[in-house]
Amino acid sequence: MSADPASREEASLGPLAIIAGAGDLPRLVAEEVRNTGRSLFVIAVDGEADADFSAFPTARLPIGAAGRLKALLVERNCRDVLMAGSFRRPRFSDIEWDMSAVKAALLPAIMRLKRGGDDKVVNGVVQIFESEGFRIVGPADVVPRLVAPTGTLGRVKPGRKARADIDYGFQAIRQMGPLDIGQAVIVLDGRVIAVEAAEGTNAMVARCSDLRREGRISVPPPSGVLIKSAKPGQELRLDMPVAGVETIRVAKDAGLEGIAVEAGRVLVPRIDDVRRAADEAGLFFVGIDTGSGSSRRP
Repeated sequence: MSADPASREEASLGPLAIIAGAGDLPRLVAEEVRNTGRSLFVIAVDGEADADFSAFPTARLPIGAAGRLKALLVERNCRDVLMAGSFRRPRFSDIEWDMSAVKAALLPAIMRLKRGGDDKVVNGVVQIFESEGFRIVGPADVVPRLVAPTGTLGRVKPGRKARADIDYGFQAIRQMGPLDIGQAVIVLDGRVIAVEAAEGTNAMVARCSDLRREGRISVPPPSGVLIKSAKPGQELRLDMPVAGVETIRVAKDAGLEGIAVEAGRVLVPRIDDVRRAADEAGLFFVGIDTGSGSSRRP
């Protein structure tokens, strides 16, 4: 049986390099790419990547090994590069920079990695790769099945009050976008009760559990909605928000009513598991088309 046209097109693009950070997402992305028929090469970042990549051709490199990374990509004929997983921001002084094969003109972009918010860091990474002739691709480009669809996953649907909170939450994230603050908020009865900062979504949700225990949230559970969205102008190729089974678990523990994500602009790995987890938790999980980007139905 011959490969379908989409698979033949993927294979013709050449190998995809996946730079892997922490979590299971890089492995899931690698599996999806392999299923398209495209070859791939995984670069696992020391101190970050913790998934099992034994089923794929893999090399390990420390952060800052720019020269060795470029040499590997050229050797493997990888023009397209995808970054997946979470990366902690290291202390700049701890990075052993290997700039032997990278242009000195890139020093300003490298300095962006030292100071500034996430958006500046991401833009610096993009500039470094693209100036060296590589193409940064995002999950939506190569593994669209992992992107949040429009509509409700599971049996539970948001009610009228929850939908009003969802609309308010998306407005709040749009307003905060220029300040590069975060990608998620929790809204209850038309009031933002938590905003994601450097701690990440799960830690932000866990703070709601503390607020309930302290009596600072008077509305009994389940109540409150977690809204997760890309910031306006966010570089989605390198910094696409993620929500999944673990997000549902922490939302349940915090007594929330449900989760709303921006369709087409948030990753939802293992979507069937997410659907089952939402039903088991009794929460709604809904993808909302905000008009900011494309959306896909399951």
